[in-house]
Amino acid sequence: MGKLFISLLILAMAVTVPFSAIFHKPNIPNKPPQQNIPANPAKTDVATSSAKPETPKPKPVIEHPPATGRQVRVPILYYHYIGNNPNPADKARDSLSVTPPRFEEQMDYLSKNGYTPITLDTMVAALKGQATLPAKPIVLTFDDGYQDLFTVAFPILQKYNFHAVAFIPTGLIGTKYYASWDQLKTMQDSGLISMQAHTVNHASLPSLSIERIRQEVVESKKTLEAKFGIPVNFIAYPYGTSNSLVWEEVKKAGYVGALGTWGSAIQSEGTIFDMPRIRQGGSMDIKTFGSRL
Repeated sequence: MGKLFISLLILAMAVTVPFSAIFHKPNIPNKPPQQNIPANPAKTDVATSSAKPETPKPKPVIEHPPATGRQVRVPILYYHYIGNNPNPADKARDSLSVTPPRFEEQMDYLSKNGYTPITLDTMVAALKGQATLPAKPIVLTFDDGYQDLFTVAFPILQKYNFHAVAFIPTGLIGTKYYASWDQLKTMQDSGLISMQAHTVNHASLPSLSIERIRQEVVESKKTLEAKFGIPVNFIAYPYGTSNSLVWEEVKKAGYVGALGTWGSAIQSEGTIFDMPRIRQGGSMDIKTFGSRL
């Protein structure tokens, strides 16, 4: 009798409840994803509703003056590192590094082909009709005052008795990778290398305020003149960037001229405050070097 009752009970359950429901869990929908709620919603709402959109900073205007007035052909070469790049992965330095053998090969080429390195003062005087240039004038310049200017470039320049100009960021001298003040003085006292300005902190001048531009160009000039007892008449713009606002501040500071990095061998009265120069990189062979003079 008991077995018959149990059998009837199981049969009744099979009719009223699906068999799968006895063995499977019910299909419960997933919970909605949790939202990221700020820790302090009230504070966030206030800040968001009251904050003004930030005004984007305008990009600095970069200009080059027109080549007007008297003109002369004087290639101004500019170098950075004279040495092997210790880190080939540093592509920026690799493009600015000239090995010592290649640099000496270039100086030998200038010597054998009748080029005469002159000072910037001589070149500007010629532009004003106050001096006569040699048959093949050239200006050699070195930016940034790295240690290899003293340890590598200077001995080679001495060998050929070549004059050059070094543009010095005064706030960086004596720090890692840069020459010391004593080394700069040795080069200045030799009569072969003239120390000229390259701002204090190697700043891109058009991106600065008027006050900062003035500080960079005035203080660097005063520091070099005090250190070496010479007139500092020229400044090279870091990164080659300048504009008419910068030129005016450079003139007010008492500079005779300034140098950029745009390429040309033609100097003019109109470009005295942004003279073009010819960049020297490590991949250039001697044939290419000669063709650009």
